[in-house]
Amino acid sequence: MSRRVENVQKQQSKIADRPVLRVIGTIALICVVTGAMLACMAAMYVKMVIMPDADLKLTDFSLDLTTSVYYKDKKTGEDKQLQALHAGENRIWIDYEDIPKNLINAAVSIEDKRFYKHHGVDWIRTSKGIINMFTGQDIQGGSTITQQLIKNLTTENQVTVKRKVKEIFRALEFEDNYSKEKILEWYLNCIFLGEGCNGIYTASYAYFGKNVSELSLAECASLIGITNNPSQYDPYRDPKKNKVRQENILDQMYAQGKISKEECDQAKGEELKFIRGEDETREAIKPYGWYVDAVIDQVISDLKDTYNLSDQAAAGMVYSGGLQIYSCLDPAVQAAVDAVYSDRGNLNYTSPSGLPMQSAITIVDNQNGNVVALAGGVGQKTESRVLNRATQTKRPPGSSIKPLAVYSQAIEMGLITPLTVETDSPYEKAWPVNSYGSYRGKMTMIEALRVSCNTVAVKVLAKHVTPEVSYQFMRDRFHIKLVESRTIGSKLYTDIGLAQLALGGLTDGVSTYDMAAAYSVFPRGGIYYKPSTYTKVLDNKGKVLLERDSNGQVALKQKTTFYINNMLQEVVKSGTGTSANFSGMTLAGKTGTTTLRKDLWFAGYSPYYTAAVWTGYDKQEAMRIDGNPSAVMWRKVMQKVHANLSDKNFTSPDQSTLVTVEYCKVSGLLATSNCGGNIGRVTLSKEDAPKSTCKVHKAAPVTKPFDINDPTTWPTNDPNFNAEDPTTWPKNSSGGTTGTDTGDGQTPTEPTTPETPKQNTKPKED
Repeated sequence: MSRRVENVQKQQSKIADRPVLRVIGTIALICVVTGAMLACMAAMYVKMVIMPDADLKLTDFSLDLTTSVYYKDKKTGEDKQLQALHAGENRIWIDYEDIPKNLINAAVSIEDKRFYKHHGVDWIRTSKGIINMFTGQDIQGGSTITQQLIKNLTTENQVTVKRKVKEIFRALEFEDNYSKEKILEWYLNCIFLGEGCNGIYTASYAYFGKNVSELSLAECASLIGITNNPSQYDPYRDPKKNKVRQENILDQMYAQGKISKEECDQAKGEELKFIRGEDETREAIKPYGWYVDAVIDQVISDLKDTYNLSDQAAAGMVYSGGLQIYSCLDPAVQAAVDAVYSDRGNLNYTSPSGLPMQSAITIVDNQNGNVVALAGGVGQKTESRVLNRATQTKRPPGSSIKPLAVYSQAIEMGLITPLTVETDSPYEKAWPVNSYGSYRGKMTMIEALRVSCNTVAVKVLAKHVTPEVSYQFMRDRFHIKLVESRTIGSKLYTDIGLAQLALGGLTDGVSTYDMAAAYSVFPRGGIYYKPSTYTKVLDNKGKVLLERDSNGQVALKQKTTFYINNMLQEVVKSGTGTSANFSGMTLAGKTGTTTLRKDLWFAGYSPYYTAAVWTGYDKQEAMRIDGNPSAVMWRKVMQKVHANLSDKNFTSPDQSTLVTVEYCKVSGLLATSNCGGNIGRVTLSKEDAPKSTCKVHKAAPVTKPFDINDPTTWPTNDPNFNAEDPTTWPKNSSGGTTGTDTGDGQTPTEPTTPETPKQNTKPKED
């Protein structure tokens, strides 16, 4: 009986366990299926996303070939070499066989001790990195020398899972194609070691003043110690930290059997003598000119953007990738620039704090938009790739922004014509003030631009264009990069405002490079070309890597540029820009002066070339000199540039659509003989020409001469007058006439007595 009960209980237990087994089985099946699906998805992700980018070839990063920069000879049409670029400025390539063994061992010991055992990925270190990721810690670290080399050759340094996965597969693929020796050779020639040194050769001279082959064990460990964090372990900055790092590397070398205990101790005890030196066996390299510097900078930037390269990889390609760079340089124009800008005597001023006055210029060919010449500083250039103020320095443009941000836009939109009249008076309270220290009443746009009237520019922007539209116009038409919104601390900065766009008080400012490109739209009839110092770049096999976009963009109507050209000619002839004028050539342009004269500008053009000039101090200080040296520098350069060019006019619309009129400078209407010295002459589109005559200036009333026989000429308003008493007649009259001629019959216009400007915190600019 008991056995039967026991069997029944077992059967009941099995029945009870079946649902549990089913649940466990179902969960297990779900896990298997889910795992399989995830594995398939991961495989597809690797195949579709990772593997296409995993193939990385060193041939894509040739770093031991000479790059050539060419220019086109105008006479022959041939491409001639301007400059050969070598890696000597920041790198000299050392073959693996010539690298000291201690240097190799030091790098492997501290950076990747299992380098010779793994196949590109150290799975032990990688696993630790994955654990850190899932525990919310930093997922950096674990990179092998192979992975570090890949990061040095690309820009993919983001701390993301995708980047780590791609890096792993790239490293595995990389070591299938290259030996350990080749990887070490490239790694040691590419690592950044501070003090502007890329690679161990130049670093050896920078820190120890000797060839890398002469480095001792102690020096090898010190040098390799820098690469982990050059700003922290640079021995010139912190020799103590470098020493600690060096001894750590020596300990690792000893622990891994790379050196003996005696060698380790001896190296630790060796005094490190840091001394800068040069390779005397190498020929001294002449500094590149300003133009070559600009070409190098632009090509590096474009290679980075186009091919997703790091700064280091792009620079390596330019310096020693065997590239062929076809520049836009015009040697004759650059020679004119160099003749003026290399002579410190042309701008020999010093600030109160001892800074030398500096200047920069960029010249653009109006025909095609090519940047044909530039200079990034005044005086003899003694180094390559120093601060290039023409391309790298941005400064507030002052009133030189007015034709771009105010007048051309208002004309383009049909809101004003050159003869539109506005009153020169404060816009609000006592702001803005004018450089000439007064308010002159009513004036046309021609006159406002000629004398650089601030109040009129502000009113045109506020009443007609609006800052918001001007901002978009500057960005989209003239391609000037402005600040829409930027918060620094608790302060908000923006370039969308009256003072910024009408008076040039921009947050960052502009460069002469961008200003010249923008101004060249005017003499070109409204077409904007993106400025460039090169036309194309080929690799060492002749494949096109970069090519300049030669397509122009319509920025302004031809009528707009015709009006601006005429208005800016008046600035040079008799306005604020007379210092830039020279005979024999049609010229136009605009000055710019910022608050306290910290920055001075002149942007101008002929039918042939456009040039923008900035003058100031590297650290902004007030310039206590008379006049505008930017206009003077512009004239000195451009007069040389145009010495053998014939004069010609700017392009204009069909003559049948134009009419030339005499106008009143006060009313903007057709002038009459009563307007006297206020008469100007201008050519306009027929639709914009004034139809009515000036009503501001009227003829003076004509009075008859005194005649005792004509009662209508008696001075009846004189109570002392008595017709019967000659002694009361006008003193110079004897019964005949008195002279009462009023001259030219002109009635006085609004007073021009300067008003005393009130204190104002807003920019005062011309």
